[in-house]
Amino acid sequence: MKKLIKGLRFRTLVLFAAVVYLTVSLISAQFELMTQKREYENLVRQQEKIQEQVNETQRLAEQEDKSEYIEQIARDKLGYAYPGEKIYQDIRSEE
Repeated sequence: MKKLIKGLRFRTLVLFAAVVYLTVSLISAQFELMTQKREYENLVRQQEKIQEQVNETQRLAEQEDKSEYIEQIARDKLGYAYPGEKIYQDIRSEE
């Protein structure tokens, strides 16, 4: 009778340990999934911004009058401005 009780206690303990392990593993996997999802969403937003820049650059490059394209490059890449023009920069962090 005592062996039966010890056997049941051991089985109960093993089952309890397995349930705890599986629960912890599931919660850990859920957190990892949420982290990966956030990273994916950030990468998608970055890709959209870059695609917008590519589209704008292509639009400017395909124009017959290249002066707007040249002006955009001079402003963005070289930091040029018209005489007397004030340039303000957004110092908020990029997302």
